[in-house]
Amino acid sequence: MARNPNYVDAEFETIANTVRPSPYPVFNDNRRGQRLSTAQAGKPARQVLTVIETRLRAMPPRRFAGLVGGLGLGAFLLIVGLFNEDQADARPLSIGGVTTSFDYAGGMRVLSVHGSIDNRSGTEQHLPLVVVDVRSNGRKVITTRLMPDGASIAPGESRHFAARLPYAGGKMPDVTVSFAETSVSRL
Repeated sequence: MARNPNYVDAEFETIANTVRPSPYPVFNDNRRGQRLSTAQAGKPARQVLTVIETRLRAMPPRRFAGLVGGLGLGAFLLIVGLFNEDQADARPLSIGGVTTSFDYAGGMRVLSVHGSIDNRSGTEQHLPLVVVDVRSNGRKVITTRLMPDGASIAPGESRHFAARLPYAGGKMPDVTVSFAETSVSRL
């Protein structure tokens, strides 16, 4: 049987530039009045969006990047501000400003430890015991507990504490100051 070597992949039709009526009927049940009312309702919003778009397209690239970055930063700060208000601080009390120095008291060398307890929350907090650990060459040399003045601390208040511990060692030891429950600050 002989084969026909000519294959037809596609058939093309030329279309005239003039409008001809379609041989197929078109059914459209949209009412003309309804289409006008929806177009009229969206017209002011469409006009505003068109004006905004033309101004953004006319803006220099650096200014546009600054605008986008500013809007992103503003959204981030808004989210942080909204979600930060209702969250309780896991550690409302903090120990800060811890300093150590060598002094002499009554002819004896002492290690002075100074610091403060800060209330970062918006409520009054109970003051726990403060533990001062002194380590030299990896060994615990001295441990003492301090009872801060007063039983509680007001919101935003800061209370100072001081400890003078006898220390005969040569170099400055490692000092850790923490609350009796959990470690907060290390020097």
